[in-house]
Amino acid sequence: MNLQFQSIKQTKAFIFGAVGVCLLIIAGGIIPTQAQSHDLREIVAQSPTPITYMTQRNANAIMVQIREGDFFYRGLLRRSSGNTFIGEDRQVRVIYDKNTSRVVVINKVTGTEFYNYIFSMVNEGNL
Repeated sequence: MNLQFQSIKQTKAFIFGAVGVCLLIIAGGIIPTQAQSHDLREIVAQSPTPITYMTQRNANAIMVQIREGDFFYRGLLRRSSGNTFIGEDRQVRVIYDKNTSRVVVINKVTGTEFYNYIFSMVNEGNL
């Protein structure tokens, strides 16, 4: 008899706990999420325009620094064809099209685009 009473008590506790969790979900206290694993750069690449510095070294090379959150890239972009400059490190490739002033940063392994934004090297204060 004591064993049955204990089993009923455990069942009631489980039901009340489940009802409490459902009420919290409905009230917005708990938001169910699905576990996901992301590359760190995918998480931090949420700003459309990271802080960017570019310095023209010569006609065929541009030094660039890009920073946003935990993302950081610093390297030399070399002319590939026309006014397109490309540089890379072990994880990302940076492409700068001087004609359109567009910067694109992609993951070299997956091809995921981290950033795609306009950056002009022209000092607009002198215009």
